[in-house]
Amino acid sequence: MTNDEVAAIVAKGSGYTLVDCRPPGAYLGGHIPTAISLPFDKFKEKYASMLPADKDSLLIFYCGGP
Repeated sequence: MTNDEVAAIVAKGSGYTLVDCRPPGAYLGGHIPTAISLPFDKFKEKYASMLPADKDSLLIFYCGGP
């Protein structure tokens, strides 16, 4: 997805979950409004249960880069 596509989805206000996969310190330093913090290295063991139960819900993940 492009930045513009994500911005358009976020502007609609619902129907998605925005997931910030960066370390907690990066999230606390600033993140996209409405994003939840689910650091990639702990995702499966700790956070998978935080995702929406609706399996048709759009999930958008982002990180700090390669």
